[in-house]
Amino acid sequence: MFNPILASNNIKHSYIDYITTTLYIANKIYRHLFKEALSKDGIISKGPYIDIGGSYESGKSINEMVSNGKLSTLFRTLEHVDENFKEIKIKRPLYSHQEKALSQAINGNNLIITTGTGSGKTECFLLPILQTLLDEKVKGTLTRAVRTIIIYPMNALANDQMKRLRKILIDCPEIYFGLYNGNTRHRQTQAYSDYKELYENEPLPNETISREVMQEYPPHILITNYSMLEYMMLRPKDDAVFKGANLRFIVLDEAHVYRGATGIETALLMRRLKARINNQNVVQYILTSATLGEKDADNDIVKFAETLCGTKFYAKNIIRSIETRQPMISRLDFL
Repeated sequence: MFNPILASNNIKHSYIDYITTTLYIANKIYRHLFKEALSKDGIISKGPYIDIGGSYESGKSINEMVSNGKLSTLFRTLEHVDENFKEIKIKRPLYSHQEKALSQAINGNNLIITTGTGSGKTECFLLPILQTLLDEKVKGTLTRAVRTIIIYPMNALANDQMKRLRKILIDCPEIYFGLYNGNTRHRQTQAYSDYKELYENEPLPNETISREVMQEYPPHILITNYSMLEYMMLRPKDDAVFKGANLRFIVLDEAHVYRGATGIETALLMRRLKARINNQNVVQYILTSATLGEKDADNDIVKFAETLCGTKFYAKNIIRSIETRQPMISRLDFL
């Protein structure tokens, strides 16, 4: 059951984490006082304010898809916590657009996910990525090489994804993941010290936290931004992350930001990346955005995606959500 009070607190604390990460204070005492001041009522947020909105059409659950043989049985082994606390709910039905995206991605299609804010776009690319990695784990082919690159326009979004992956993969140490951006330390000792100070916890064994380790043992899921990816393509040491890469997915989150000069730079970067990887597998592209346009703009959306990624897209692989509206309760029903 959705708890709006809990959700409001989670949003508030996530925003505080974003501020304290962006405006990082080296001194531990001042950093604690800063975070304590931000946590006071009325400083960051007021509310929560309840807005009654629509919901989305439901599809099958992950559990059903596992039983039908469409997904790996290892999905049931992730996150050994109560269903209510799982990042990826196994028993709860997926939204129909999530199920559709998962099925189409498994079939090898490039996807454009253009659904509303809060519609679960992340699951549309995260589930097929996990399915591919879990399948490789079963086959025994899960070597230490990059399988997925997720490109975020902002570090805050990347940090949020890392938080989710820590929870999802805590009981699956064979799948490695790492964040490679301007804040990623080169030396493991420095990275470990920063991690302990920031999170007051040990990193997971499968979370790669330093550049030197990523260069030597690339993670399966690499999270970065387009600027850092550019540097990684240019610098000899950083370029080592791509050695032996067996790339399967490239995800561009918030794809609408890649327009104008940024879009041109990113489009060229995608082509250089493809040439650098020289991957025998067909790389799948998944673009997500809430603002690419309605159905009458499908041709323009496809053209945009093809220009950006340098590969073929089809209008039938544009994924949209289907909203459902609950009937309004009449005042007379209470009389």
